[in-house]
Amino acid sequence: MRLTFHGHACVSISGAGTRVVIDPGTLADARGALAGASGVLITHEHPDHLDVEAVVEALRGDATLTVRGTAGVVEALRDAGMPGERAQAAEPGEELELGAARVLVGGGDHAPIHPRLPLIANRTYTVALDGATVHHPGDSFDVPAGALDVLCLPVSGPWLRLSEVIDVTLAASARTVVPVHDALLSETGHQLTRRWLDTGRLGGEHVYRRLAAGESFEV
Repeated sequence: MRLTFHGHACVSISGAGTRVVIDPGTLADARGALAGASGVLITHEHPDHLDVEAVVEALRGDATLTVRGTAGVVEALRDAGMPGERAQAAEPGEELELGAARVLVGGGDHAPIHPRLPLIANRTYTVALDGATVHHPGDSFDVPAGALDVLCLPVSGPWLRLSEVIDVTLAASARTVVPVHDALLSETGHQLTRRWLDTGRLGGEHVYRRLAAGESFEV
């Protein structure tokens, strides 16, 4: 399996002739990520996770491409004129097949930002492909209890604190932690985050692996 980071919250997972794209949003290279996709998974409808224009364009260009996400994602794509009913809601506990990939849907709500702001649905995805597993929690800290090869871990945003990120990192059974949801961080912020999340500071058995936009590694 090859994991590629496309910026902010967007990653693609490739292997065995399948390419799954998660959260192609407006702060990422969404069009580059979507090129050649076998399937698209979107955690929720916020623009930094869903570039509506880019996804609709990809659907129009590939009659076999489908999208799974929340009801809000489906509504946003329908309102933008997606062809047919090519996006469907994904529910927690559902198991999806996207080419050779097997996907377990989890999650519930987006992490709270402020009591005055309503919560929206947020889905998480655990992708098993080519003998490896990757988990993407979207805007939440909903992480499965079982062992993972890769945890895509949000590290910056108005809804999280670094102390929470540390706790999730130490609690998760992941061999590799890849920071995502990082567009708000300066280079200084990245260095501070690495300092706190790397095993040299607080212990743990994971590898903290920051990727530049467009960078890949073999899982």
